[in-house]
Amino acid sequence: MSERPRDPASGLPFSRLVEAFAAGSDEAWAVHFRALEKQAAGEEVIVLSVGDPDFDTPSVICEAAVAALRAGETRYTLGGGITPLRERIAEIESERLGFAVSAGEIVVCAGAQNAIYNSLRCLVEAGDEVVIFGPPYVMFDGVVAASGATPRRVPLDAATGFRIDRAALEAAVSERTRAILLNSPHNPTGAVASPAELEAVAALCRERGLWLISDEVYADLCYDGDFQSPACLPGMRERTVVVRSLSKSHAMSGWRVGWVVAPKALCDHMVGLIYHALYGGAAFTQRGALAALTEPIPEVAAMKQAYRERRDFLCAAIERIEGLHCIKPESGIFCLMDVGGLGLPTKLFAERLLECEGVSVLPGDAFDPAIGQMVRVSLCQPRPLLEEAVKRIKRFASAVRAEAAAPRVGAGG
Repeated sequence: MSERPRDPASGLPFSRLVEAFAAGSDEAWAVHFRALEKQAAGEEVIVLSVGDPDFDTPSVICEAAVAALRAGETRYTLGGGITPLRERIAEIESERLGFAVSAGEIVVCAGAQNAIYNSLRCLVEAGDEVVIFGPPYVMFDGVVAASGATPRRVPLDAATGFRIDRAALEAAVSERTRAILLNSPHNPTGAVASPAELEAVAALCRERGLWLISDEVYADLCYDGDFQSPACLPGMRERTVVVRSLSKSHAMSGWRVGWVVAPKALCDHMVGLIYHALYGGAAFTQRGALAALTEPIPEVAAMKQAYRERRDFLCAAIERIEGLHCIKPESGIFCLMDVGGLGLPTKLFAERLLECEGVSVLPGDAFDPAIGQMVRVSLCQPRPLLEEAVKRIKRFASAVRAEAAAPRVGAGG
């Protein structure tokens, strides 16, 4: 076993857990953090490197939270969430999933990422393995490792539209596998698993006795076709943890409200974990979430339509730039842009695009070497800024091509 990391000042040891948090995170977000520094210094940077909705949270939601504050809802809450919110979520999930869900099968968490972490902490331990699909969301490796388990990747091939291959999935499952972490709709690719793909995952879970954690945070932002949760499939309700959130669909990323739908015994364990780690979420943010799930909010549909229009514009515009190709997502708030035609490594492309043109994108190899020729581009900017970003990207691509075509000094003739 490797030596424990230590504090550089005192020499005292840290837990090895900190290595799981740190692995790759600084490098993955380096371009984004540099963009924020430049922006804070007054430079006109267009930030397309993070999925933080640019829309304001709808006023109905904000007013509900403010009313809760004024009513004195500032004290401790139940670990699993305030009862009215859990009951409302249970009603919605019963209708969405097609089977009766009780409030006892709902746990409100501090966002979807916290929900995934809580789930893993209650399901796996050191020596276990969790299957994830690559390219994964950049935090998945770390959150699995932080639970004590080891992540094992199943590659999703761009050539097939990032479809799940049953044979590759089976090859990744070992005797140590305890769970599969499925992210559909998928970040960063925007792919949505088909019914056949979902059945392949479900069949393997049933056959091998595995838990399935289904990250469905982009389910309300599907543009092409309907979304189906694997929890709906035969024999899956009792082994599936559904993770949902309001962060993207309702522009509530900073509110930190997500939830899980899971078997009651698991929910009870998760509530115990929350009491020890957090005790309970803020009542006023949960009142805002309750309003989001109860009141008619036309802005939600308008935001989805805006994302769709931004996706269509960006993909069409990128396709007209020589050396670049945009993979049109079926869902979500990101596009993958293939920059391989320019001959630059993806990290260098992202760094130079930021320095030369003031546009930040996230390098694909921050997610997985398999998409090392791609960058992830966020749709979380207004149309005029996206149009300006495209102009800058086009100008940068032209400069790179000209640089590559220029004769090298001292080259023989």
